[in-house]
Amino acid sequence: MPTKEEIERDYHAGYARIMWFAEQARLRGWRLTDRQLIHEIMQRERAAQIREKSSLPIVDPATRSAAYNRGQADAMREILREQREKQ
Repeated sequence: MPTKEEIERDYHAGYARIMWFAEQARLRGWRLTDRQLIHEIMQRERAAQIREKSSLPIVDPATRSAAYNRGQADAMREILREQREKQ
């Protein structure tokens, strides 16, 4: 069972990674559509739910925790909110 600190660290790592990619995309003039963002949010939430419900141990170090996926989903929600406010 992960500790609260590990969960928070994973959450912030996922959030920071998406925000970094979003900033890189902005610098290049790229933008995801609302539909693309919503699709990706749903995928991250689904991955988090699967990870939480799974009784199998994590063997692959590249597999991310539910908190990491939730952090990514929340970052994408923030990006979506910002895009909608600019319209």
